[in-house]
Parts: sequence; C-alpha cells; structure tokens
Amino acid sequence: ESGKLDYATPETVAITRKNAPWPKDEAELDSLWQKQITREILQERLNAARIEERKKEKAAKEAEKPAETPAPAPAPEKPADAAPPEGKAAETPVPPGGLTEAAKKVEKAPKTPDTPEQKVLKRYQRFLDIIKENDEEDVTNYFLSAIATAYDPHSEYMSAPEQDSFNIEMKKSLIGIGAQLRQKDGAAEIVMLIPGGPADKGGQLKVGDLVTGVGEGLEGEMKDVEGLKLQKIVEMIRGGENTVVRLRLTPAADPTTTRDIMIQRAKVEMKDTLAKAELIELNKPNAAPVRVGWITLDSFYADMENMGKKDARSATKDVKALLLRLMKENVSGVVLDLRNNGGGSLEEAIRLTGLFTKAGPVVQQRDNRDHSETRYSRGAEPVYGGPLIVVTDRASASASEICAGALQDTKRALVVGDNQTFGKGTVQTILDVGGNMPIFSARDRAGSLKVTIQKFYRIDGKSTQKEGVKADITFPSRFDAMEVGEEFLNGPLPWDEIKAVPYELASGPALPKDELSNRSKTRVAANPEFNYIRDYVTRTKDLLKRNTVSLNEQERLKEDAEANARLKTQRDERKARIAEANKNGDPYKVFPLTLDTVGEVQLKTDAEVKKDAKKEFSLRLDEDEEDSSAEEEETYPHGIEPVKAETLHIVQDLLELTPPATAAKSTAKADR
Repeated sequence: ESGKLDYATPETVAITRKNAPWPKDEAELDSLWQKQITREILQERLNAARIEERKKEKAAKEAEKPAETPAPAPAPEKPADAAPPEGKAAETPVPPGGLTEAAKKVEKAPKTPDTPEQKVLKRYQRFLDIIKENDEEDVTNYFLSAIATAYDPHSEYMSAPEQDSFNIEMKKSLIGIGAQLRQKDGAAEIVMLIPGGPADKGGQLKVGDLVTGVGEGLEGEMKDVEGLKLQKIVEMIRGGENTVVRLRLTPAADPTTTRDIMIQRAKVEMKDTLAKAELIELNKPNAAPVRVGWITLDSFYADMENMGKKDARSATKDVKALLLRLMKENVSGVVLDLRNNGGGSLEEAIRLTGLFTKAGPVVQQRDNRDHSETRYSRGAEPVYGGPLIVVTDRASASASEICAGALQDTKRALVVGDNQTFGKGTVQTILDVGGNMPIFSARDRAGSLKVTIQKFYRIDGKSTQKEGVKADITFPSRFDAMEVGEEFLNGPLPWDEIKAVPYELASGPALPKDELSNRSKTRVAANPEFNYIRDYVTRTKDLLKRNTVSLNEQERLKEDAEANARLKTQRDERKARIAEANKNGDPYKVFPLTLDTVGEVQLKTDAEVKKDAKKEFSLRLDEDEEDSSAEEEETYPHGIEPVKAETLHIVQDLLELTPPATAAKSTAKADR
C-alpha cells in the first residue's frame, strides 16, 4: 500500500535485472515489488514537481510581457436560429472564432489530475486487463512467436492483424477512415486525424472524441467496443474500400451526450512516412550560395502486391522523383539520410542504389546449401552522378546497409555518421501458415511466418552481419551509450565472408577521404553540441554500470535540479551561438520538398510551409494534457541538428576538394 512506502529511505533499486538471479523466496519477491512500486510512484511525484516548476516559469514569463488589448470577436456569419439547408439536420452554430459557448464551458471544466499513486495503480490495472482480454487467438500468437524467435532473432510469427500492419507499413497506405486511436477509459480515443483522409474531409469526427460503438454498413448491428483491446477496435473500423462504417461517439466537446456518425472508408496514404527532401541553401558572407539536396528515407517500402503497376508505391520511384526535382534546382551535392531506416524490401534497396550507380552488382545472397547469387542494379547510367554522401546510424539496418555498403564499396559515396550500422545481414521470406497448420479453423486468421532463409554479403564478399557498415567519417552519438545492434540480440548468426564479385569503381575523381575526415574531426572536437553528446554518453554509461537508482526523494530532486540546470546551460549556450552565427544573416535557407510539392513551380521556404500547416496541427491531440505549459526543448534553426550541420560542412569540403564533374572518367577495377 502507498502508505507504507518510504521516500526518505537510503535504499536503491536496480535499473535492470536482466543479469540478476531469481528471488530465492516470496519474501524477497515482495521486497523487490515494494522497491519497484516505490520507484514508479516516486518518478510520478518527480514528474508532478517538474510540471509545477514549468508552470511557474511560464507564468513568470507571461507576467513580464506587456499587456495586449484583445481583438473584438467576429460576428457570426448567420443567426443562431437560421434554418438549416434542406436535407441536413439543424446544428448549433459554431462562430468563426471557435467552439460554441456551451462547448467551451465543457472544455474548460476543471479536471482533477490523478495522484501519483492513482497513475501507477491504473497502469498495473491496465496490465491485468490486457492479460484478461487475451483470447485463444492471442495465446496461439504468443506460443508460435516464442517458437519462431527461438530459431533466430529475425524469424517471427505474425498474426493476421500483425500481418496486416506489416503490409500497411510496406505499402504506406491502408483502407480505413484516416484516424489514429489510443486506449482510454475502456474505449478508443481519437488522437489524430490524417489530413485529407475520410474522417478529416467529413468533419464529423473530432480529435478527443471517444469511440464506444462500431457498426458495419448502413444497417449492421452497432457493437459495443468498450473494454475491447485497441487492436480489435481498429480491425472493426477498417474494411473494404468505399464501404461504410458507423461509429458511436462520446464527443470531446460534450461528454454528457452520444451521437452516431457514418464514414465511407477509402484509401489513406501514410504521407508522413514517405520519402521526403529539402533543398538547403548554404550562405556564407562574400560567397555564392551553395545548394545541397537532402533526401530522407525512413524505410525501403514497396507495394509488393501491385509491383510493376503505374500507381504502385515504391521507395525508389519516390526518391527518383525528389532527386530529379533537386537536380532541376541545380544542387551541387546530394545527401541520402538513412538514419533510423530499419530496412524493408531488398529489391527496393537494389533498385534505389541504381539511381546513383551504373548497372552492376549491389549485393550477394547465400543460403544454407552454400548457394550464392549476385543481385544487380539495372540502367546503363545513374540518374544522379554528382557528389554524394550517405548518413547512417546504429538504427540503420538490413536494406539500408545493403544500399550504403554498395555505394561505399564502389567509392560512389562517402558514408558518415555512427561508427557502424545495426549489423542485420540476414534475409527473411514470408510463408503462409494456414495451408500448413490445420490447427487453424479460420484460415484467414492463421497469419504468416517470417523466417530467415539467407544471409547477404557486400560485393567485396564481407557480411554486414553483426559488424554492419563502418562509416568513413564518424561522429559522437547517443547510441554509443546504448546496446543497439545485432550483436546485442539473442542468438545472432556469426559474421563471415565469401568470395568477392568483380565490380567497377565509380567514375570520376577519387574521394579525398583522409582530408575530409581530418577537417571533420577538427570541427567536431571544437563543437560544443558534440561535447554535450559525449557528456551524455559518459554519464549514461556510468549510470548503467552502476545499475542502481536512488529511492530517496530528496536525493532524486537534487539530481533532477542538476540535470535541469545542465540542460538550461546548454540551451542558453546554444542560443548565444545561434545569435552569433546569424549576425551576418541566416546561414541556411531551407525549402522542404515532398511528393505532393515536387511538381510545384516555386518551392516554399520552411517558414511558409509551417504557416500553411496550421490546420494539420489542429488535427492532433496534445498527448501531455497535464503538462500543457511545458515548453518545447530548444530546437535547432531549420531542424539542422549537429549531425546534419556537420554533414553539410563535409559536403562543402567535398565540393572544394573535388575537381569538377567534367574530369576524365575512371574505370579502375576494385582492389582485391
């Protein structure tokens, strides 16, 4: 019970018990749980204290601002008793300025926040509810997943819903209403409406509404969803294209009522996760601007079912469209950002590599019978043949490593970032389970097995398994303090190598890797931002080595105060550096580029794009309702954080050190 918890104790609790022995008896187990509960409630008490402190800081800042005369509220466009259009139900009018007065009163009703004890109790109650909600299909899922994972870290069983999610992630689209939900109070809360989706266009569904019932079609039974797992509710809301789903809602604006709405399902594009780019203009005093194209790819996605069709989604096709537009803008160099790219389609990795290289080998595959196969990119000439840099980190895996490794081996690109990538050098295939396991009476619910069948190797014969792709130029990284990578998984396959295949080095002058590395090291060593990262890595490693956290509230408050002071110092120092850098004007001018804007005659700056995106922000629910006063952490101008800024410096160095592209082409063979 919370009354027995001691927040003045000198005791500590382990951060992780993964290497600790099992409790020897029930008394020791009770002691461990006592410490764990104390730790969680103490953390909530610290969070509450932090929120109060931020509110005070915000109030103090508001008090310092000069008072403003509020503008008069605009008059309603029509009187409250105006007749509704024919065929439409009467609705309470919403003035142009916002919600109705009644809705505002409900919205502004005081909300008593949960105590730290109540929060932790609800958390554990939810854990128990999830266990109770498990049905036979869930138990089968857990059982088959355990068997599959015992084979190797990347073999897994996917239930029918998990397979649907996998297909959606690969296709970057789904058939539904275009809303994201989360579990709340036994129902499903709308936390975001996807701009342009059916729910957004219809205007009936609002962020914060609770879904309490779902009905199929115009006359299907309205089924109560309260108490169901979120995944089950999502499955009920999704369906066939152009079909109708009915939702019973408790509106956020008036929780005392319920209402039913109808939405026609449609194809919803997951645009936020598609390839995107930026045209970055680097400005220096007394020098002509340098234009660089920055392409960000989060995964190697592909619509496998419709591959080859004109409208099939493809990472390669999307990157090519962005690349052509950047070339039209006369960029002097291109950066391919593969950070946090966990992979995807092997075929897309091969095809995308071919956008930057001549036709040739990209990757080798070998199976358990020692049969090897070389996979080639197509196309006589690359789409883009200019200066190229690839950025990777510890979270770049699988297909990302194939692409980065091939561009590095052929000397086509310089790889910069973390000291190495994830190190996933295995290939999986997906097998249908229903046809092979008669235990499933409903074959459409049988799911699939994703199983490892091959390892892949770079064209120089070396595997990326465990060792990943080593960066040519490395930066300090927060991942240096974490156990992220294949080597930290259970039972990874070993590293090995096979015979290299013949391949040509890229045409053009050799990359001045040593000089570029030396210049970068000098800048990184003097950059306070990277010093902050080094300090974080040192402190985190010390904490993990110690593997204990104090249960004494005063000691934890002191640690919190020190951490906040450290972050404040860093923010203040950063602001001063930004002000100094901007004395001669903004060093960056950034033009965001998406697949929707790739054909626009005139690109907009990031400031103009943010101004136009205000509507999208209103379609998202503030996750941290109780901490609405918390200020965002100090961001970097134009989102150009330390790694991005240093990479742009390297691009400039590369342009300075490399002769123009018209230099004689080299056809040198790779050294063996």
